[in-house]
Amino acid sequence: MTRGCPSDLRLELHLLDARGAGLTPHLEGCADCQARLHRMEAEGDHFQRFVFPATVDAVVEAARPARRANWFAAFVPAAAAAAAGLLIFLSPAPPEDYVGLKGDALGLTVFVGAPDGARAVADGASIPAASALRFQVRSAMPCRLWIVSVDAGGQVSRLYPPWGDEGAEAGSAGPLPGGAVLDGRPGPERVFAVCTPQPLRLHELESAGRAVASGGGDGVRRARQLDGLPAGALQASLLLEKGD
Repeated sequence: MTRGCPSDLRLELHLLDARGAGLTPHLEGCADCQARLHRMEAEGDHFQRFVFPATVDAVVEAARPARRANWFAAFVPAAAAAAAGLLIFLSPAPPEDYVGLKGDALGLTVFVGAPDGARAVADGASIPAASALRFQVRSAMPCRLWIVSVDAGGQVSRLYPPWGDEGAEAGSAGPLPGGAVLDGRPGPERVFAVCTPQPLRLHELESAGRAVASGGGDGVRRARQLDGLPAGALQASLLLEKGD
């Protein structure tokens, strides 16, 4: 990569939204960046074709001790942070032995970094307040995807996508690029995944999230979904108890 070439983060954002990323003119004239982009596409294709399908078998093997790659060790922070101090970053793909998604119309799995590698977080689990997170979503239909979180202090934070105001296109399944680092404040925080047939504006999610947060910590713990969303919206949520 030479001076003036986009970062890996911007290239991955180009894969998500080529028009919004604005890199097409540079890519058309830069052989090095074309090669980087092809490599990233190949890695993503390998994950979708071989790693993700194998996660069904990983459920059966979950009880057996397994070697886990510490895929959080290579995080490189991006330049921009979300409004609540949640840092958006790019990372390698999850380990090949992670437990796959289960559920009905919409499934959400949250992974947390740990000294011995990544692990999926159970609903209501206690984790360090400054944990690094990654997300996996499975949808029964193509839709526009948002992931936001709500904490007891009333903060509604966008976690995915890192930019735009209409959500990101989501297919049937797949690991999401990027992730977040929690703000370090102890207390409950609930992560919501929302998929809608039509684009949903961020301010609508924020309004629904603030309604949840108005109930304080107990409200965040009780709320399984956001109210007032458009008809046909699919939702999944997971509660995190952030410790000291």
